[in-house]
Amino acid sequence: MLSIIAIVAALAVPRYANSVGRYRADAAAKRVAADLTLARAKARAASNGQSVTFNTTAGTYTVSGVRNLDRPSAIYTVDLSGSPYMVTIDYADFGGAPQAQFDMFGTPQWAGTVKVRSGDYSRTVQLAKEDGSVTVQ
Repeated sequence: MLSIIAIVAALAVPRYANSVGRYRADAAAKRVAADLTLARAKARAASNGQSVTFNTTAGTYTVSGVRNLDRPSAIYTVDLSGSPYMVTIDYADFGGAPQAQFDMFGTPQWAGTVKVRSGDYSRTVQLAKEDGSVTVQ
């Protein structure tokens, strides 16, 4: 009986680890996409430029002009390297810079890509310059 449990556990643990990695990469990419969309909407609503600045070394990004919901005195910052995401930002590139910029109409200055990774799984978030749409691949 114990050997059957050991065999089942040996099969289940790698699958569980793979599914957790896939989930983390998906969740982080969706968060980035949602925050790029938020910055675009804030730019249009306030008729003021907005930016989302990525720090690939720290695994964080900030949204300018938006306050943190938990600490209103702080800038809105998301730490993708910490719980619950625990991913790395492989790269963020918007016209050669790690910053997405939106003008007062919500139009991005540059198209761009952000790639997040958890283990063997990665997801790419793309920002289109033409219409400001954000997709996760």
